[in-house]
Amino acid sequence: MQGFDIYFLGEMLPDADPTAVRQGVARLFKIDPAKADRLFSGKALRVKHGVDVDAASRYRAAFRDVGALVQIVPEGSPAPTAAGPVAEATSAPAQAAMPESDNAADAPAVDPSITLAEPGAIIDHTPPPAPADINTDGLEALAPNSGTLEDCKVEKPPRQIPDISHMKLVDD
Repeated sequence: MQGFDIYFLGEMLPDADPTAVRQGVARLFKIDPAKADRLFSGKALRVKHGVDVDAASRYRAAFRDVGALVQIVPEGSPAPTAAGPVAEATSAPAQAAMPESDNAADAPAVDPSITLAEPGAIIDHTPPPAPADINTDGLEALAPNSGTLEDCKVEKPPRQIPDISHMKLVDD
């Protein structure tokens, strides 16, 4: 089972109130809100080491609930680095590294600039491959229900039955 390390770099969700995020993070770390500012330096602070994917998801959810982001990396990987200045995290969207998972709750946020095509639209405009040129001139079909499977039968030599005459059933 693969473990994960959880790092906090002071990153915040886009449009999050920095003051509220700092107070929420202070509650999570159980520290004085005035001392929470040092956690937003952009340096990687390992929050937890070697947790399973369920625990990592719970940590991610707890930090997201207060407007903060954590980075989750495979156990033993080098510590992540901040993408840019963290103190003004509301000016640019923060990026969080997430482990691959089948859980939809672990999926990264959707980029609003990506749009979907209309139903029925042709997306792939590459030409289809040429049909395979297979010569079937030498083949013929039999009439329905005229064939047998005798030619598929595999004859196996009979196996000798072991002697079990010395065994008996006992009622308890």
